[in-house]
Amino acid sequence: MNDIKLVNVTIDGVPLQVPKGERIIESARRAGIDIPYFCYHPRLSMENGANCRMCLVEMAMPRTGPDGTVTLARHPKPQTACSLPADEGMVVETETEAIVKARKGVLEFLLINHPLDCPVCDRGGECPLQNNTLHYGAGASRYIEAKRHYPKAYPLSEHVVLDRERCIQCARCTRFTQDISGDAQLDFLKRGADTHIGTFNAEAFSSLFSGNTIEICPVGALTSRDYRFQARPWDLATQKSICPECSNGCTIKLDHRDGRVLRVNGRINEAVNEEWTCDRGKFGLPSAISDERLTAPLLRDGDRFREVSWDVALGVVADKLKAAGKQSAVLAGPKLANEDLYALQALFHGGLGSNRSDYRMGARHSEVRDAAAKLFGPDPMPTGIAGLEASPWTLVVGADLAVEQPMLYLRLRKAWRFGKAKALEVIPSSAPANTHIGAFAWSSVRYADGGLAEALRSACAVLLAEMPGLTTSPEVIAWVAAGTSPADGIASRRMAAALSVGPGLILVGEDAFSGPDWRAGLVALGHLAALTGSMGSVNLLVSNCNDRGADALGFGDGQLATAGILAGAASGAVPALWIAGADPVTQYHDRPAAIAALEQASFLVVSDIRLTATARMADVVLPSCSVAERDGTFTNVEGRVQRFWKAFEPRGSASPDWLIASRLLQRLGKPSVWFGWRDVLEEVRSRVPAFGEVRFEELDKDGAMLVIQQVVD
Repeated sequence: MNDIKLVNVTIDGVPLQVPKGERIIESARRAGIDIPYFCYHPRLSMENGANCRMCLVEMAMPRTGPDGTVTLARHPKPQTACSLPADEGMVVETETEAIVKARKGVLEFLLINHPLDCPVCDRGGECPLQNNTLHYGAGASRYIEAKRHYPKAYPLSEHVVLDRERCIQCARCTRFTQDISGDAQLDFLKRGADTHIGTFNAEAFSSLFSGNTIEICPVGALTSRDYRFQARPWDLATQKSICPECSNGCTIKLDHRDGRVLRVNGRINEAVNEEWTCDRGKFGLPSAISDERLTAPLLRDGDRFREVSWDVALGVVADKLKAAGKQSAVLAGPKLANEDLYALQALFHGGLGSNRSDYRMGARHSEVRDAAAKLFGPDPMPTGIAGLEASPWTLVVGADLAVEQPMLYLRLRKAWRFGKAKALEVIPSSAPANTHIGAFAWSSVRYADGGLAEALRSACAVLLAEMPGLTTSPEVIAWVAAGTSPADGIASRRMAAALSVGPGLILVGEDAFSGPDWRAGLVALGHLAALTGSMGSVNLLVSNCNDRGADALGFGDGQLATAGILAGAASGAVPALWIAGADPVTQYHDRPAAIAALEQASFLVVSDIRLTATARMADVVLPSCSVAERDGTFTNVEGRVQRFWKAFEPRGSASPDWLIASRLLQRLGKPSVWFGWRDVLEEVRSRVPAFGEVRFEELDKDGAMLVIQQVVD
């Protein structure tokens, strides 16, 4: 903050101190002064901006005469507040007679070709063009010529519909694809009165972030194919929530009606997703929550299921679990809340004496986690999501961030686009020729299967050769000297040039350790981090919604890992298995082994929101709640505990998993004292050190960070 120079400005008679160069439209907000706009967006660049002219203001600057007197010199033309930088002594007026007249003229031009679609437009009721027309527009149009016409509801993609004649050429969507998502798939076509947005050669709008253009479009030119004609804003109720589709933990809003989520919009959280969403969450979550839901417990009757009461279902499950005792086991899914995981632990550890629990479906997660913690420290992501913007370089290893970690990808691209940071990637040769990061990466090093360690060693060798004074350990020097041939000479040299500027960030995806040579790759990462001074900035990324929460709760620290539990189910060593919110038939890395194990399981109970492939093999199926039907918390990839809120009542008699576990504890003669999710979380806070600093008031805002525990050898 000390580097920010403040200047004095006056807006509508209100004196303000604002950062020099700040856009006047933003300065006005500090004083509670609203300047209308269409094209302005605080997160978009001004390239192709300042074109709607709705934010016109009058401006004057102090001028010192020859005699030393200071007068105000009024600029002869109105200025756009979205592009006008604040300067010392500036005086701005936003509602003069001339400005109001100019805004009326702007609106009259915008409405010349804009159709009267408000009764059938999905933007109706939350449309800036409607609002500004009501405030500044004329009561009738002077335009009597025919309006332009295009085919209605042109499908840009499977998710986005374009009504070209509604477009006012504000360039918000085109700037989003250039500045934020980076795919640059939308642009202006043709010229003059025929100008409209579209894709090159009418190709599909295939962006992974296309849904954001719907939200930022101010006039309903871009709308959702899924939400089209489903509801009006005044028909909907809105609830705050957290997206469970990946580990980023984006803050979102669920718009719902009659127990169905109709659309998902982004919610501002500067620490996580700013205000963006990915298409997987925006369009996938509503159907995941609303379609094909379980509404009552199911009990196997031969080759079929029959609906039973909770009392009957829990009675069967309790008897089987009690008989199995400490030989029973539980596998948890990626979307279970912290409260569910803790309650399941209490049921199996405390109620049954079983220490057999896991949540991981990968091949060697625990091995990698333990080895990485000893090498890099106990925090798997010390940088945090927002911290990605501050580094001069970021190296991505073994991850397609745009798909696996969409918000981290947007942060990395933002750092490159607006901060001139360098993005580097190390990827296998089997990766697509045009990767998402590769579109703007400073260097992309490719390696053959099993060649990750050599690829990193090659960059380190170049770095040592070109910087002979670089301080490092004899161990690193010996490791570099033991290398073979470079994986990619030119790319390695470019990477070394970026690494030479000093410490940076390293993001490591789970695919980096999928091969049998994962230990060599991990050692190579350690040497590269040591050589560049980045040992405290190595971030090992998890992919699923609440992997960090499960890890912090110790859910995978039991006597048996997933492979052992499945093998025990097949052999009879695990006579009773509960699978909560997981689908090993489709999620486990060795699907045939999972299927064979579940087919031979003595007793299998599954709790889930739908009849998955795994649930179809169960003896008892218990209906659980979706993220929209309950309260609770998730822990995202950076260790941020965030709250989600109940939007509507559960389908049928569905219950959250923590409550199911609580009922079973009662049947086992060990009743819990949980009357709600807060009681469970309060017990977590008191008994699990990692959650010790979580405060409920923080959960209602931007979330609370886990307390990182030190690794004890």
